[in-house]
Amino acid sequence: MSVIGSTAPGNGASGSGERAAAPGASLPVRTCLAWGLGTVAVAALFNSINVLLLRYVVDYAGISAALAGTLIAASKLYDAVIDPLVGAASDRTRSRMGRRRPFLLAGGILLALAALMVFNVPAGGGALSVCFFVLALLVYATGYAMFSVPYMAMPAEMTSSIHERSRLISFRVSAVAVASLLAVFVGPQIMTIAGGGRTGHTALSIFLAIVVVAAALACFRGTRDAPFHYNPAVKATWSQKLRSLAGNKPFVVLLVVKLLQLMALAVTQAAMPFLFQRVLRLGDSRMGIYFLVFYGTMILIQPVWVRLAKMGGKRSIYMLGTLLYGAIYLSWYFVGPDEPLALVYLRAVALGAMGGAVLLFGQSLLPDTMEWDYRRTGMRREGMLSAVYTLVEKLAYALGAALTGIILGQTGYIQNAAHQEQPASAIAAIYWLASFIPFAFLVASIVALCFYDLDEKKFAEAERA
Repeated sequence: MSVIGSTAPGNGASGSGERAAAPGASLPVRTCLAWGLGTVAVAALFNSINVLLLRYVVDYAGISAALAGTLIAASKLYDAVIDPLVGAASDRTRSRMGRRRPFLLAGGILLALAALMVFNVPAGGGALSVCFFVLALLVYATGYAMFSVPYMAMPAEMTSSIHERSRLISFRVSAVAVASLLAVFVGPQIMTIAGGGRTGHTALSIFLAIVVVAAALACFRGTRDAPFHYNPAVKATWSQKLRSLAGNKPFVVLLVVKLLQLMALAVTQAAMPFLFQRVLRLGDSRMGIYFLVFYGTMILIQPVWVRLAKMGGKRSIYMLGTLLYGAIYLSWYFVGPDEPLALVYLRAVALGAMGGAVLLFGQSLLPDTMEWDYRRTGMRREGMLSAVYTLVEKLAYALGAALTGIILGQTGYIQNAAHQEQPASAIAAIYWLASFIPFAFLVASIVALCFYDLDEKKFAEAERA
């Protein structure tokens, strides 16, 4: 997708019609809020899929856990093609709406269609079920790439301040929390009201489609005054671009960190419905309240983390938050059907607080690495970097879901049996998936984070050089 044309002039516009951000200037709250709202379009569906899809296709569509997990992972091969293409296209786009915004509309429409498809897979577990499920995954992957890749490239254009980026990303983290509440609190309530089962999931899909369209339109309209820029293309082959990308050490380290952390999150999200239903013996409404507390805490804690980032540096707080996040997950190993609800919700508070730090600092480092890439190479290729980051993000969630499905399948979990007792081996696997496995991934991410060395001091030294 390439839109050719002149850009609308704005404050600080250059001769090419781009809108440039004033160095050190604060972005208007309305612009930050509108950009953050875009996250709702992807995160509401994203979290619903991560939390509910595996259980849905196993227990209600009749597809085996191992096959469902494998198909989710295999769909990432398509992502490896579509994400870089979208990123490169958004880097080349020139329009009155900027480089990235035209993609937000197309991506929003496809995501809404995907919402209607993924939770309406035909029952039976046969060829029709599998083929429809694969098609739904492809539509979802295309819509996600069309929206998320250009969207995540926008912060690097909107401000050149390392602290202003953290502030901007905090709006996204809060929007992630709101979207997650819609997905895993409001969504389950709607499912319950609609009668649960397949009918409940159909009601959920309609609700998600409405949310996606509304959020995409709000983001598109609200970012019309956001700064953006064009840059003369630097002629280089794909191999040269990839080699120079690999030379961006902070970006490479960040990819490793995010892969490990998001795999941990993907495993726990996919395992949580099984934990609530099979171990804690709690229904979807109780799980919805758990996520309400979790994400509500995440929203409330954001101003604290933004202030601490300015005082103590991003990396050190990021590492401590990740360690505490993993330690709290370990506590799930010791729960049982008699676990007091108060302790379940107390975990939600603690995990929401630490999860807010992990999301904020992990995502605020991305535009920093984009700015570093530009200073190293002279190339404005935020779309390409965003594509690689998004691909790693989706790969992590796919691998996490696949790992959950494969482990459950190998330990004897009985699919298409929403109310049947499961073997002890499958229950033990659920315990491990909710505790020790995510903890191991998070500890490994802390080790990787030790090699990240990009900070405000390094930017200042580059300015003087």
